[in-house]
Amino acid sequence: MMFKALISSTAALAALTAGCSPEPPPPASTDVEVSGVYISEPAMGERAAMYFTIVNGADDADELVGVSTPVAEVTEIHQTIHEGGTVRMEPVSSLAVPAGGELRFAPGGYHVMLLELQEEFAPGDWVDATLHFRQAGEVTIRGRVLKYVDIEKALTENQ
Repeated sequence: MMFKALISSTAALAALTAGCSPEPPPPASTDVEVSGVYISEPAMGERAAMYFTIVNGADDADELVGVSTPVAEVTEIHQTIHEGGTVRMEPVSSLAVPAGGELRFAPGGYHVMLLELQEEFAPGDWVDATLHFRQAGEVTIRGRVLKYVDIEKALTENQ
């Protein structure tokens, strides 16, 4: 009787862990590449901005639908609008990444706002994030934290 219970428990455990492995699966193959990832030093410890370039090598357009990172409770994709001598930021729900094209996030244009920061970080640190695409799925990135005044130079050198 004890032997039968042990076999049943072992079978149940095997069934529950069938999809588990000690190592994560390799990343999904994607035609989306992300480079030049930089994060601004947090302003007053409350918010920071993330910049990067997305290249879509696929034959079909894709769409960036979100960004997540463990360092911020809230992330928003923003565009900068210059209108009538004023500048303002507006959140956008998604951005198209053209087939065979690129989408650049840079000061004065598109950027990702990191709000309600959960961790402290400073120039020289690295921040992990995940970009969420409609077609390509999740793409994990890592960006270097820089002083804001150094970001445009870094982005220009990375082109």
